[in-house]
Amino acid sequence: MSEKVTFSREEIAENVRVPVIVEVELRHLVEERLKQCGIYYRIFSRVKTAESLERKFQIKEYNENKKIQDLVGVRVDLYFEDDLRICKNILENLFSLVEWSETEQKDEEFKPMKINGVFRLPEYLKAQISPETWNMCIDDTVEIQLKTVFFEGWHEIEHDMKYKGGDLWSGRGSVSRYFNSILATLELCDKSLVSLFENLGHDLYKEGNWAGMIKAHYRLRMKDKPIYPEIEEILDQDHSENNIGKLLYKTQRQVLIDELLAQPRTVPINANTIIALVNRAVIHDERMEKIFHDKDVFDDGNETLGDEFTFHTMSVFQKKYVFNARVNLSSYKYPLHEAMIEAARIACSWLRDKFGGIEPSLPKEPETFTHRQLGYSIAFTYKPEEEYWSLESTNVDCEAPGQIWVTEASCWREKDGRQMLEVRNAYATASDQSFYINRYFSCPMFYSYISDRIGIFDVRYLTTSRRIIKEQQIWKIRDLILSDSRTMPVCIIMSDEKENGWLDERWLEKFRVYDFTRMAGRYAHIYTCSREIGEKLFEGWNIPTDEPAVYLFKASCVAEGGDVIGSYGKYDEKYVMECTFDRHQVNGDRARYNIVKGGQAFYHKLLHEIRSEMIENIDKI
Repeated sequence: MSEKVTFSREEIAENVRVPVIVEVELRHLVEERLKQCGIYYRIFSRVKTAESLERKFQIKEYNENKKIQDLVGVRVDLYFEDDLRICKNILENLFSLVEWSETEQKDEEFKPMKINGVFRLPEYLKAQISPETWNMCIDDTVEIQLKTVFFEGWHEIEHDMKYKGGDLWSGRGSVSRYFNSILATLELCDKSLVSLFENLGHDLYKEGNWAGMIKAHYRLRMKDKPIYPEIEEILDQDHSENNIGKLLYKTQRQVLIDELLAQPRTVPINANTIIALVNRAVIHDERMEKIFHDKDVFDDGNETLGDEFTFHTMSVFQKKYVFNARVNLSSYKYPLHEAMIEAARIACSWLRDKFGGIEPSLPKEPETFTHRQLGYSIAFTYKPEEEYWSLESTNVDCEAPGQIWVTEASCWREKDGRQMLEVRNAYATASDQSFYINRYFSCPMFYSYISDRIGIFDVRYLTTSRRIIKEQQIWKIRDLILSDSRTMPVCIIMSDEKENGWLDERWLEKFRVYDFTRMAGRYAHIYTCSREIGEKLFEGWNIPTDEPAVYLFKASCVAEGGDVIGSYGKYDEKYVMECTFDRHQVNGDRARYNIVKGGQAFYHKLLHEIRSEMIENIDKI
């Protein structure tokens, strides 16, 4: 058994460093889901101080087998008791669950109802915390507490006045009993509050007060927007046994909340949108569906959703690259000089499409020009006689406040005759905001057009079409893997063969080889092969080929002593099936986070690794 571990306040302060953004982002991720489904809540968060951690190490036993799990904590106070289970489901679908702990309820006693969840920190947030933290018997987790507001008020007092002030209560059993009796009253209040609104909703349903019934029954934060007269008329005139009004009242809150959370974006919550969602999920009345469609119910009135922005003082902008490629232009379709000119035309066309609405006078054919206007700038240098052109553009991001985009490209002829193309894309934000609106990968569209229309090389031809390795190609692929000129990863997907000779890729589940190739084929070499071909391809490299697997060779691989030296990974069926991926997406000012599993997770994880390699090589090529 491991011995108890303690650390001094000074040791903790020196090693455990958690940027404020980790706490803020965790709170934001939870709050975004709660806002989207409209339940009533209050949310709080904190990061444990060095003093608090020191005290915890002193009073409890922690070691390598039992670590502190609440370095970062979030608390959600809910106004209705039944929202505890709803919020619990939301969190299980948002983060990777470690464990739940709940207060055990007994018939003969009253205890404060607490639901504590421990979840893995999303990888992109864990990366913000100092690596030394994980050597301090601290787990890479966040604790999220769920309580009702009634219990939270009682518990706050109990924690500060009783738990921390034990001497004050010594020998005063009657006072403690009286204090705990208040808890029983609060539990009754929680249950009574839900019953009150259910009874009110039933009365309003009987009266035909549809808007009031919806507000009382569903108990969500909603705008006071009148029900469309056409919808109200349908509700008033339906006197069938299972009339629409009754179906609205009988539909459980969970059904509506699931519908709200399933929407691709946050929608306004009012009587009309609620009826529209319940109709879509349960009622299926075609008349109402048409009315809601014609009125564009989710955008009707252009309701604001209450987003708040925090304003910051001025600070230095920092540039972060999110795309980086250096390749050769192909001479398959055009002679190299013509390929250079065609690439310049594609780049100029991209500039016109992107900036033409602001500056209609941009040239239609490549030529040297510069243009600057408040919020953006363009510079294009064109020297066809020198086999050269370059592009640089900056523009304010209209979706993310405080961010600008920088795109750089150049095309030139090397002494050995190769026509090179280099493209880089970056965003720049104030240093204190860069984390909020981080976009990990963004490929300028003209790079894709050049790849598809002209063709590009990185030692070998890059393509978004699927390629199966034939026996006569084995040595060429070996040379590609070991080439010191290669700047992009090589991905080999090796599968068993079916009886008809086709590759059996069912072990990849939702990986979707064709889609993956179309997505990553412009910045990675992607090949598929049978196990027989794979054994010959890796012959002498001590790479196991005893089962279907995906192999990823990053840049700078060499064969030495029978081993492939360099960044190389092998992913078998077990890895694919057990794979999880924290998918962090940003759409404008809204961050979306969720966890995917299995083949779909492996798809995103492999794509992430390939794209990471591009960005990490920014200074190497």
